[in-house]
Amino acid sequence: MNQRNYPNVLFISLSQFGIAFSFNFVMVFLPFFIHDIGPPSPQKTLIWVGLIMGAPSFVAAVVSTYWGSLTSRTSPKVLFIRGLLSHSVVILLMGFVSSLPVLLMLSIVQGILGGISTVGLIIVSSSSSSEWVSRDIGLFQNAMTLGQLIGPPIGALAATTLGYRGAFITASALVFITLIFCFFYVKEFPSELRVPTGMKRPAINQKTLIAWGLCFSATVQLMFLPSVLPNVFRGFHMNESMAIKSAGLVVMLYTATAITGTFLLCRLAARVKIHRLIIKVGILGTIMQVLLSVCPGITSFVAIRMLQTAMIAAIMPLVFSSFSSDMDGRVLGFLNSGRFAGNAMGPMIGTFVLAFSNFNWLYLSIASLGLVAVVSYAFSFAGPSNAG
Repeated sequence: MNQRNYPNVLFISLSQFGIAFSFNFVMVFLPFFIHDIGPPSPQKTLIWVGLIMGAPSFVAAVVSTYWGSLTSRTSPKVLFIRGLLSHSVVILLMGFVSSLPVLLMLSIVQGILGGISTVGLIIVSSSSSSEWVSRDIGLFQNAMTLGQLIGPPIGALAATTLGYRGAFITASALVFITLIFCFFYVKEFPSELRVPTGMKRPAINQKTLIAWGLCFSATVQLMFLPSVLPNVFRGFHMNESMAIKSAGLVVMLYTATAITGTFLLCRLAARVKIHRLIIKVGILGTIMQVLLSVCPGITSFVAIRMLQTAMIAAIMPLVFSSFSSDMDGRVLGFLNSGRFAGNAMGPMIGTFVLAFSNFNWLYLSIASLGLVAVVSYAFSFAGPSNAG
């Protein structure tokens, strides 16, 4: 692997923070914006809310691999900067639409552009060294998580003080600022590191499919809870006013431990065998998922959730770093699509299972999904030739 280029790692991670921040900044007030311009029927408006808010993650999951394959034929820096520019323009246009079909189209385009995170991931892994790759991809992941953490409260504040249009303009401007930094400070990595398409190994094989499943199941474990938090608080006999006040704090607490866990475990990966670390972390996270079903109160529930996210959040950057030496953009793109698919399916799985059963079945179902993914990964990757 090439010599480490820290400015590339830093400013690509900064731009990923900007994208994640802007996306979640907008998402927090987008349902209200949709209701404001939507049809008078509440049922139809709810359908539009689901379509518009769910479209980006589903589309990003489909196109992520394609964005990765483009890096073998086109400058990754140019791709990334064009993606940032387009992303900024789409967010700006959202603030000026008064038609839900047009807003849905822009949401789909936003999902297509979400695939540029794959290009950013490739630039980071290509700009790192074998000793630093886990930590650098961990920084990339934590920048994204930090954007997801602080985007919603600031977005809500911006919408109430600046109005919807002013909030969209603010989010667009932030993405554009990160574009400027990338334009001046991100350097192209040597072209010989981009393996010609004809010389690449097959991007999709048994191991990449299993690793995709592990990334997907880890993301589902991270993303399912917010959609059912009102029911969780109701189950612990909290009144609605206290539940609303507590929801943001709970999400912030376990997101903070996700960032901390990713930082520490990615540093540890430089000194231990990475595949074994992934397996141990995955098993511990699955055990924590099961323990959620036996928590006697909200305090123990939040404590176990914080420990769980500290384990689970590190899986994705660790898996990405284990494939980074391949330098095949299609592989990293395919693995990244597992994260997008998990983002989309986590809330859907949570609400669907709970609608037809109870919390015990929900927690055990998601734990079973994680266990199958970890065991499959263990049998596929933990052999003698893959232990290092």
